[in-house]
Amino acid sequence: MCLRLTLIAILSFLLPLAGQAGKLYKWVDDEGQIHYTQTLPPTDAHRARSQLDEHGITVRQVDAAKTPEQLRLEAEQERLRQEQQKLVEKQQAEDRVLLRTFRTEDDILMTRNGQIQAVDTSIRVTQANIKRLKSTLEAMQKNAAQRELSGRRVSEHMLRDIESKRQALEDAYRSIIDREHDKNRIRQSFARDQQRFRELKKLAQNSDPVIEARASFDDALQNVYDCRDDSACNGPWQRAKAYLRTHSTTPIKMEGDNIVITGEPLEESDVSISISRIPDPKKGNTVIFMDLQCKQESIQSNRCKNDSATNRIKQGFQTALGK
Repeated sequence: MCLRLTLIAILSFLLPLAGQAGKLYKWVDDEGQIHYTQTLPPTDAHRARSQLDEHGITVRQVDAAKTPEQLRLEAEQERLRQEQQKLVEKQQAEDRVLLRTFRTEDDILMTRNGQIQAVDTSIRVTQANIKRLKSTLEAMQKNAAQRELSGRRVSEHMLRDIESKRQALEDAYRSIIDREHDKNRIRQSFARDQQRFRELKKLAQNSDPVIEARASFDDALQNVYDCRDDSACNGPWQRAKAYLRTHSTTPIKMEGDNIVITGEPLEESDVSISISRIPDPKKGNTVIFMDLQCKQESIQSNRCKNDSATNRIKQGFQTALGK
């Protein structure tokens, strides 16, 4: 009651002044004390305050000045809001393109399969080239061995040719790995499109295309073992050579520090296995690649790809090397 009378007394004293000056401010200091003044001291200009009329009614509220930290936080929130808006607009634009490009989910799958088939054709051509390179390299290695047995010197030119063919074979193996990564990017891209198409068209989500795409990629690279770096490949490389000797039905024709090649398959049931230790300076890792070949492979067909025995050899490769 006493406080109320005090406030009334203060207002009774100040309101006539407010009527004369036109402004009266109410503000609170750091100690929690309420002040009524016609002007704010410069040291308190940053404080929140209320402007009162001649009847003591608030006509305007001024918030406290923002601290540097509050200003920084607001700026960061605005930046994030703008980024989010850009993402929304980008997604909306992509959705419009997706719906204009494909009428049905089957259209997406047909386009994806066409692109994958084009890459598969490139892989089959490379595999045919690998077979020719292996035959040529085997003949060159045999010729060099015969010269040594007969006491003749193997020329520098012949050694360079052998090394050149080895490098070409390694490049061909790396090309197959790169093409499989290309196929994976195609699958992943179309899987995301397929999933988004279902969302936009409100179709049933009875499977996860992205997970299925990843499973296809893992299956395709069962004959590739990633060592992370070259030094980590020493143990797996020895296990890879043991795996080759166990599962290849043709004898070893060439064995180097980073490549082992077995002879060409002669019988229908033969499986020729070659392994190569391939460093990739761009990615900073080293992989061990296993190549399987069966008799009478051609660009149009690949019995090794569909044969259950060779599939079991592929499926066990990474496990054997990782022991």
